[in-house]
Amino acid sequence: MTRILITGASGFIGSYLAEEGLRRNCEIYAAVRPHSNLQYLQDERIHILPLDLSDPQKLIQKWQELKICFEAFDYVIHNAGITQAVNAADFDRVNYDCTRHLVQSLADADFRPKKFIFMSSLAAQGPGDAKTLAPIAGHQLPAPVTHYGRSKLKAEHYLVTQQDIPYLIFRPTAVYGPRDKDFLSFFKTISCHLEPYLCSRKQRLSFIYVKDLVRLLYQSLESPVVNRCFFASDGANYTSAELSSISKKALHKWTIAITFPKPLIRGIAWVNETIANFRQKTSVLNRDKYQDLTSPNWACDATQTLKAFRFQPQYTLEKGIRETIQWYKDTKRL
Repeated sequence: MTRILITGASGFIGSYLAEEGLRRNCEIYAAVRPHSNLQYLQDERIHILPLDLSDPQKLIQKWQELKICFEAFDYVIHNAGITQAVNAADFDRVNYDCTRHLVQSLADADFRPKKFIFMSSLAAQGPGDAKTLAPIAGHQLPAPVTHYGRSKLKAEHYLVTQQDIPYLIFRPTAVYGPRDKDFLSFFKTISCHLEPYLCSRKQRLSFIYVKDLVRLLYQSLESPVVNRCFFASDGANYTSAELSSISKKALHKWTIAITFPKPLIRGIAWVNETIANFRQKTSVLNRDKYQDLTSPNWACDATQTLKAFRFQPQYTLEKGIRETIQWYKDTKRL
């Protein structure tokens, strides 16, 4: 039986990774932080494994304990990370340092998997050309615009330079689906008959449904491809107006479109960040997130990904949004 370690397993994407592994008859070890919410990890076949990724020595000790039971994990999917932080330095501490600790500890304990999958982000690449709006290509030099993106790119660079463990890096675009919290606020706004734009109606975007993403990752485990970086999307690109149109149709709502001017968004972001820093809390909209939300071009070219893994997404944006909204309704969130 294929043995897989999944970090960040209690989260949105991680819980789907665990479920897909069980569906494929894999032995799943779910790495979680103490006091994590395990509501989506209730299947008794899942091995819950509390791990402190910030402590290399504890990791080595844990691998040595597990070596008594088996030789090594066949694969590791490193999905743990943070997208918000009180201090900018926390992004490096979690997204970079913990990645480095995990990989190095596996090598030092001689507990090397066949392949290490790193869940990065399109934010590590940065937005595409704002004038041409051409999809971002894999050969373009990364230019992240946020602390989060830079921390993910730093972790990518570490993986590329280390030679102990074969790896694959995936840069997902916006991931959505049941259990996600980020898209819920957007759908609630549409439900209130408001159609907000923080950049323009022509802003270019790309998406991938969570179930397609996890299928892609599992297909990559079985492939001979190693030591490369790939975008992860449904293969199509959209405008923000198309996203709104699809959402309105799924929700059966009419809306009034409102485009917020950039100076206003920037001012709100500055105020939110100032208040959040004073309270030592994270802010959904801050100056870093402003750079992300107002970039005109987040479309990417995932052609090489689809070819390399012979992957065919099963969800269009319209189908995925319909299923997601139905889940929100069924669970009384919407």
